[in-house]
Amino acid sequence: MKKLFDYLDRRLEMKAVALFLVLALCVACRPCCAEEFTPCPDEVSAKCPAVDGDFPTFFAHPDDCSKGCECSKGKAWVIQCQEGLLWDDTVSVCNWASQVDCGSRPLLP
Repeated sequence: MKKLFDYLDRRLEMKAVALFLVLALCVACRPCCAEEFTPCPDEVSAKCPAVDGDFPTFFAHPDDCSKGCECSKGKAWVIQCQEGLLWDDTVSVCNWASQVDCGSRPLLP
């Protein structure tokens, strides 16, 4: 009977160690897996509604034509367009550069 308890005790220890290692791995990977949100300039957030509606509110980023801003709970957050695309304020999406008029918004390298 003692051998059985020793065996079960050892198995429990191994499971605890395995669980600890999995949790440590999750914590270690969290920063690289978590999406980071960058706020847009305050001048854009000032235009955002305090309460979200049925559809999102978008604005062009004033400092970079390859970015847009999406409002959430009164705060504007950056949307970064993929390479080769620019923020098209007329349709509120990233679009081909040839289809976008940046106006006074700069194109940053």
